[in-house]
Amino acid sequence: MLRLDTQFDIHNLACTRLFKVITPAELIEKGTAVCAGDASLSDFALWLDDPDSDYSKHLLALPVGCLLLPTSNTAVDGFNGTQLVNPNDSTIVQPGDVIVVSPESRVVRVLYRRASNSNLLFMTDRCNSLCLMCSQPPKDIDDLWHVEENLRLIDLMDPGEEQIGISGGEPTLYRKGLLEIIAKAKQVIPEKSLHLLSNGRLQSDPSWIADLKAVAHPQLTWGIPLYADNADDHDHVVQAPGAFSETLRGLYNLARANQRIEIRVVLSKLTAPRLPELAHFIFRNMPFVRHVALMGIENMGLAKKHYEELWIDPLDYQQELNQAAHFLDIRGLPVSVYNLPLCVLETTLYPFYRQSISDWKNLFIEACQGCAAVTQCAGFFKSHSSRWQSRGIHPITATELDTYARRAL
Repeated sequence: MLRLDTQFDIHNLACTRLFKVITPAELIEKGTAVCAGDASLSDFALWLDDPDSDYSKHLLALPVGCLLLPTSNTAVDGFNGTQLVNPNDSTIVQPGDVIVVSPESRVVRVLYRRASNSNLLFMTDRCNSLCLMCSQPPKDIDDLWHVEENLRLIDLMDPGEEQIGISGGEPTLYRKGLLEIIAKAKQVIPEKSLHLLSNGRLQSDPSWIADLKAVAHPQLTWGIPLYADNADDHDHVVQAPGAFSETLRGLYNLARANQRIEIRVVLSKLTAPRLPELAHFIFRNMPFVRHVALMGIENMGLAKKHYEELWIDPLDYQQELNQAAHFLDIRGLPVSVYNLPLCVLETTLYPFYRQSISDWKNLFIEACQGCAAVTQCAGFFKSHSSRWQSRGIHPITATELDTYARRAL
């Protein structure tokens, strides 16, 4: 999930706006075709490195909506539109970004970054579950405005192939808006795949089947969490009685709607012991599943509050992880291991390993110095602390890395 922001001095802004940041050269070469959907010059924030040059002064006559001056502390004369000057961090906002600015704040948020696979359409802070390890605890608020923001954001994205996430909260709480967003994405950015994170509970309503078939987005994948092969354990993790049954019905309805489905399992003390049983359950009951993601826990939000109940050293569930991954793999169901440092895994798991933590929230700690696998390793979340650190963290030697690579063949 992309989350980047910094602060600017903002001049001449009457209401909240989305702008596409564009250089003069790109504006001349592509014009509004730089955006995938409907756009005008007023949607552009023109990036001027040297606002005092004669060339830049000529550009002030262009009817762009905004000037972005990354190296200037003051606004320029002769331009009546919005101006963003004096950034706290001039490296955050870059050409190609789509940004949002509001008159009541100095914060400039990046909603879209060119060529990144961490771009996200954020739907809502609301959720109908309260997962023990939720990295972003839900809020009981009315934030339906996200729908209109996302519909506009789709227009201002670049055309071309990349993955766009859709998440919350629980996106299906705004059902009509979500369907509008999926339909617009199909129309405006058809080359981009969508990965939608949902708990699957509301899709237990069979009327979703007709709606999703009507939209028929060809590159939409639903990421649905399933934390156990039984109701008691799953419902406890998500803190919602009846959620297991609702999620299963939702999964079957998504399958009836011809949707691509990924099962996601966050690895914790509560979920790891029965991973082999869960793998059997998925294989025997959900032949329509396209992928299973087994994911290390992120120590943010509610996870910190439930440390004692959730934390388990990954070294202590390697046997269960091995059994589950290989069981699914030999039966033809693709499986991946996400969000764990490579050095804590047994070498037999390397074929399933993915460098999954987004670059904007990824770090390597002091113990990683001298490791030969840094370019292949997911590393740690920036929220990492020693309390959540495996006793197995160590630099991998070049010889060990060669062993890992052979395992992956």
